[in-house]
Amino acid sequence: MINLLPQEEKQKLFLAKKEKLAAIYGIIVLISLLCLTLVLLSIKFYILADTDYQKYALKQAKQLSENKALTDLNVVIEKYNGTLAQLDSFYKKEIYFNQALETITNIPVPKGLYLNNFSLDRNEDGSVKASVSGISDTRDHLLTFKKNIEDSAEIKDSYFSPESWISPKDISFSLTFEIYKNGKQQ
Repeated sequence: MINLLPQEEKQKLFLAKKEKLAAIYGIIVLISLLCLTLVLLSIKFYILADTDYQKYALKQAKQLSENKALTDLNVVIEKYNGTLAQLDSFYKKEIYFNQALETITNIPVPKGLYLNNFSLDRNEDGSVKASVSGISDTRDHLLTFKKNIEDSAEIKDSYFSPESWISPKDISFSLTFEIYKNGKQQ
């Protein structure tokens, strides 16, 4: 196609084309700025709404924490948590009370000898330290009891207090020994 327009007309058409292109680019930029403004406004309103919600939630939490019944409940819960921690520690130490009691009760006791008190405590090596006290009517019965203890395979390191051997009759004695599981030191 032959362009027969004069040079001035060509210049005017070229300028008109540039103006239309600049107007289109301007409109695109304005629309983009408008969209960006709207997005930023929506983010601002979202943050403001969330901030108000967080303030309200904090206010409610403060009111709940100031509630005396809840405070008392927290004290009770902490007390029980402490008890549970102690029970957990107790079970982790694995004291074999039933085996220790069975060992003590399986020791033959002479007729005139009576056990009054005993206590059990776990050692770090897994053994159980027992303390026993009682009354014996004669020293012979106490000696027999001592021999029976020493004959037991699970009992080691038996020790009678020196006061246990002073009087010949109506003896109040105390004894300590260690009980090892299955008679073996761990």
